[in-house]
Amino acid sequence: MKKMIRNGIACVMVFAACGMVFANGKKDSTSKKTTYKFGFTEMSAGSFFDACYSGLTSEIHEGDKVIHVEGKADSNYQLSVIEDFISQGCDLVFYNPSDGAASGAALKLLADAGIPVVNFDSAVCDLSKVASYVAVDAYSAGNIAGLELIKNHPDGGSVAVLDFPASDAATQRTKGFLDAIQNKGFKVVAQMDAGAKPEKGLAIMNDILQAHKDLLAVFCINDECAQGAYSAITAAGEHVEIYSVNGGPEAKAAMKKDGKSGIWKCTAAQSPIQVGKESAKVAYRILNKEPYKKQILIPSFAITPDNIDTYGKQVWQ
Repeated sequence: MKKMIRNGIACVMVFAACGMVFANGKKDSTSKKTTYKFGFTEMSAGSFFDACYSGLTSEIHEGDKVIHVEGKADSNYQLSVIEDFISQGCDLVFYNPSDGAASGAALKLLADAGIPVVNFDSAVCDLSKVASYVAVDAYSAGNIAGLELIKNHPDGGSVAVLDFPASDAATQRTKGFLDAIQNKGFKVVAQMDAGAKPEKGLAIMNDILQAHKDLLAVFCINDECAQGAYSAITAAGEHVEIYSVNGGPEAKAAMKKDGKSGIWKCTAAQSPIQVGKESAKVAYRILNKEPYKKQILIPSFAITPDNIDTYGKQVWQ
């Protein structure tokens, strides 16, 4: 009889363990959580990432929680954010790295903790280490901007590029642009890191304008650094055209204000709201062990002074 009681107690202990929450916040695969806790971290603050977050939270189920911490454009700081997500027992992390090349340490911590990652917007150093990657097709966005430049200037000319090598998405945009204009009569006279921010875009563009008096156009990897370029060009009284990526409120406002004679000629649209929505949707499929796509690329399109009345009515797509 005592042996039977001991066996019965052992069985109860085994069954209880099946629903136990372990140190990393995960439940045993035989049980199913009814609510989830997510971590969300982006490279830096900005309306683009606000729109990503808004799209994501619109798909988060009632009762689930999202812990949102900005990365401050600092990979070391963002690593500490990831460590905090782990300590808080997040079930999944939405990760946009401050520096893709430096993302390996964060990915290892998350893998060791058994926490899946949905990498959004800009790719980490090794996409095989994440469950899914969700972004606007960055190469296509840069390519679209380049094709608009060719359409407006079929004879070519001198161009500059404001890039941001720390971001894989920015690198892909630049590659798409340069591939589009290759062998089309254009000469890249300057290619410089503008930090993806207005302040640095302003300073770099001022330097480029001083050095290259015959500049036709500048390609900017996002609308933020393009804002700085726009300020530098207009303050100098020049007519250097801007081709950028984002389709954000800054570019739209300039196009609407200046009209077809203005210098901001194209912004290849990103759809951060859709990026956020798709990130949330794939996260639930991952956690619920349903089939899901390893990569989700959202198409881009050109916003120009010709169609700004169609796309300028909303802040983001």
